[in-house]
Amino acid sequence: MRWVVTALVVAGTIAWTLPEFHLGLAGALVGLVVELTAAQAGLALGAVLFGLRITHVIIGIGGELKSWTWTHQRLVLRQIPVLATIGITGLKPGVRRRTVLTGAVSIVFCAVVAAVTWLAAGSAFGKGMALAATTCFLWQLVPVQRPGGTSLGWFVFSLPKLSGRPLGELEAGPGVLAGMDAYQRGDLDEAERIHTELVREHPDLLTVVGLEVVTSCARERYLEAMQTVIGLTGRTDLTTRDLAFVMATTAGVSVLAVEAGQFPAEVGLETARSMFGNAYEAGYPKQRANGTLAIMALIEGDTAKARRLAGYSAESSENAQGRADDLITIARAWMADGDNAKARELVAEAHELAGWSPRVAATRARLQIS
Repeated sequence: MRWVVTALVVAGTIAWTLPEFHLGLAGALVGLVVELTAAQAGLALGAVLFGLRITHVIIGIGGELKSWTWTHQRLVLRQIPVLATIGITGLKPGVRRRTVLTGAVSIVFCAVVAAVTWLAAGSAFGKGMALAATTCFLWQLVPVQRPGGTSLGWFVFSLPKLSGRPLGELEAGPGVLAGMDAYQRGDLDEAERIHTELVREHPDLLTVVGLEVVTSCARERYLEAMQTVIGLTGRTDLTTRDLAFVMATTAGVSVLAVEAGQFPAEVGLETARSMFGNAYEAGYPKQRANGTLAIMALIEGDTAKARRLAGYSAESSENAQGRADDLITIARAWMADGDNAKARELVAEAHELAGWSPRVAATRARLQIS
């Protein structure tokens, strides 16, 4: 459907701006970029106003130029400074109300930006810009929630009607976030304590199970984590979006278990490929699998592919631990090729980001011995 709408905008722009259609198409591209950026800026504004946490801000596209990582946020500047992506999560009780209001602020902000573009509709460039910006705004109003993202319309029109387990996942967010914060700083005892408290009240929530899975992996109990996440696949209360994340998580844990020597490579890698295939069919974004695919390539001896995929993953990382993990994959690939000097540079950065991580600590120890 998205491609159909895009084609209609292109055709409409050409028809409306003849004979200067090239200027109209340039304006349409600018209008699209401006409106997409406005949506993210509106979410950021709403998050600040209504007490949500901004977890990451990624500015631009292409390779990473510079990044800054703090305890709870990550800021990334890329080579081409167009478009931006932010992540938000519940920080305080009343998550639904806060999130709905945040979405409403973003919609109002986008509406204002789209309206302003019509002031330039006296030229071919302005016509294209206004048409694309307005169409993008209206498309954002359609309630959609997929593994790859959530529309503004979903926040405002679907979220208020949410009930049952999905609502429980949302409202339990601050508690789960506290556990994930402990995990991100390497305080695994505290993360497990919080999980124990949460599971008494919310034993069926995916986010609570997810906290158990990440802490098990951090303790290098990969088979235990696999059993936990595989147990979710038989549940009948999961949406397609939920299943996409469950299958992708199963693939990731399987590969980590193989790398740690806790699971046979033939079985583990085949399981990962199968799970990723199912996750892709359910809408899971393929680029989010790059970190796991890089470890798979490393296990199979394709070090160049491992470095490339881990590099892509590191550039799009949303938190310190995730980037550290990708840097370790690249470092191990260089070590496999006999270049310990390059590996040490990467491990040094990974250690600053997440020195507590088992993969970081083990790789650093190997380099110190060598």
